[in-house]
Amino acid sequence: MKNKRIFFVALFGIVWLATACAGGKKDETGAEYQIYYLDEEGNGLVPEAYHIKADEKDTVAVIDELFEQLHKSDHTNSNQPPIEAALEVSDFQIKETQLSVYFSAIYNNRSGLDEILCRAAIVKTLCQVEGVDYVEFYVEDQPLMISGNAVGLMNAASFVDNLDPEKMEQTKQATLYFADSTGQKLEEVPTEVAYNATEPIAQLLVEKLIDGPSKIKNKNVSDLLTTIPPETKLNSLTIRDNICYVDFSHEFMIFLPDISSDMVIYSIVNTLCELPNVTKVQFTIDGEQKEIYGDTLNFNTPFERDLGFIRSGSESQG
Repeated sequence: MKNKRIFFVALFGIVWLATACAGGKKDETGAEYQIYYLDEEGNGLVPEAYHIKADEKDTVAVIDELFEQLHKSDHTNSNQPPIEAALEVSDFQIKETQLSVYFSAIYNNRSGLDEILCRAAIVKTLCQVEGVDYVEFYVEDQPLMISGNAVGLMNAASFVDNLDPEKMEQTKQATLYFADSTGQKLEEVPTEVAYNATEPIAQLLVEKLIDGPSKIKNKNVSDLLTTIPPETKLNSLTIRDNICYVDFSHEFMIFLPDISSDMVIYSIVNTLCELPNVTKVQFTIDGEQKEIYGDTLNFNTPFERDLGFIRSGSESQG
C-alpha cells in the first residue's frame, strides 16, 4: 500500500510538472507583439515585448488584449501607458484592412507632443495585428481633428519613433504633377519633400501644389506652370476607405490663364493617388459639392488617377 501511495504521489508530481511546463510554454511561445509606451521623460516611445494570450485567428480578442496592455500602468520601470485610466475606448470596428477606434470625449484634453506620442504608440501597436494596415481615430462619433483638419488613416510609417521636436522632420520621395508650358498636359516632377511627423503627407503634397513648381528645389521646372490658384486655402483633408476628401476655399474656383479645369483636377488626383492608401479623390468647396468645375462635369463624384493627361517623352522632346 505504501509503495502504491508513493507511486501515485510520484505520478501526480510528474503530471503536475508536465502540465505546469506546458502552461508556461504556452505563455512564452504566444505570438510576440511590441507594446509601445511613452518613456519616462515623455519625449519618445519605448517598445516592450509581450506574448499574446488570445487566439491569433480571433482578431477582435487580440485587439481587446492589446488595448488592455495599452491601458496598463503597473510597469516595473517608469514607462507611461498611452491610454490613461480615465480615457475610454468605447468601441472599435474593422472594415477590410482599416481599424476605426472610438474614444470618449476626454481624448480632446490631449494636445501637442503628448497627443502625438500617445497616438503613435497606439497606432504602432495595433498595426502589428494581422490584417490591420491602417488605423483611424474618432472622438465620440466625430473624426479626430488636429488644427482644424481630420487626421484620417494612419499606419506605423506615419510616425517616427522619437518625436522630440529636434528629430521630428523626415524626408520622403514623392511625385508632384504640374502643367506643362501649354497648360494642356501634366508633367511628373519627382522630388524629395521634407515634412514634420505631425503633418499628414497628403496635406503637405497639396500644399506643395498650391505653392507651385517655382518652390521645388534642385529641379529644372522653369517651363512648368502651377495649376491651383495661389490664393486657394486647403480647408481640410482626410482619407477614408482609400478616398481622399479634399475641401478647398472658394478661390479654387478662379482659374489661372491657360490652365484647363482638367489640368487642375488631375494635378491633384494624380499626385494624391501616388500614396499607397489613396485610390480616389473627392472634392468639395467650402464644404459643398459642386456638379460643374469649369469645363469638367460630374465634379461631385470621386476622381481616379488618369495618366492620359501626362506629357509623353516624345511630346517633351518635341
